Amino acid sequence: MPDEPKRRRRAPETFEAVFVLVVLALVVGAGIAGWVVGKESSPSASGETPPGHIGEGLPAHEFGDPAQGKILFEEKACADCHSYGGEGGEDAPPLDYMAGHLSAREVAGMSGNIWNHLPAMIHHFEEEGIPVPTFAEGEMEDLIAYLHSGEE
Repeated sequence: MPDEPKRRRRAPETFEAVFVLVVLALVVGAGIAGWVVGKESSPSASGETPPGHIGEGLPAHEFGDPAQGKILFEEKACADCHSYGGEGGEDAPPLDYMAGHLSAREVAGMSGNIWNHLPAMIHHFEEEGIPVPTFAEGEMEDLIAYLHSGEE
């Protein structure tokens, strides 16, 4: 029998490249979903939408649990680097701008922004010894609901 070829080990760079491509695919998918949802959003009942916002305001509790999101903000180590409501880390930008009137399109966009930012944070996770966060079903919705709610 001929010798079978040895399996080559993949370099860590290959894993990182595949990981980044998967994250980028998720970001593109979130962007497309946000565009579709936003395109179908209609103006608020009063007919007025705050400047810079698109679509009807969506209360945070309609898509996630802000209280659980607050717990996740700590558990996923977001607060180690980011501040929210004046509390948390100072190594990364504060996330207070995410609170307030958001439409379904903007909520989808917010989720995409978080994932889009992930590749830039990987080096910092490694530097600080923080594990790269993973999200179970429903957790991202809760985290976004917390950041959208403005609750501290």
